[in-house]
Amino acid sequence: MTKTELSTILHSLGIPVGEGEHFIESAESMPKVAYWEYLWSDVMASGDDYDCVVTYQISMISKRPRDPKLLALKSALNASGIHPDIYHEYVKADKSPGYYHSYFSVDIEEKVDE
Repeated sequence: MTKTELSTILHSLGIPVGEGEHFIESAESMPKVAYWEYLWSDVMASGDDYDCVVTYQISMISKRPRDPKLLALKSALNASGIHPDIYHEYVKADKSPGYYHSYFSVDIEEKVDE
């Protein structure tokens, strides 16, 4: 899977999607998805050229557990051959209602120097 393919899947849900951890705390409606890279691992190829495996965290926040958009995301990823372990937590907010945070990682091969 490429980053473009991942982005296409995320945007196909018809909900707000943002790249960067800060998007989780934005005032946008729920459900919404944020994703960001957090690990680069070099993969040596033939010759002097190399790629990286870039690990992205994908986070969805919603007002309810098992949100239909989360289930649609899981289904779309599964159809693409991606079967992540999805973690869940309830986040209690001080000045607003709490929300459900579901998150997982996806590994993508990229060239990070381009």
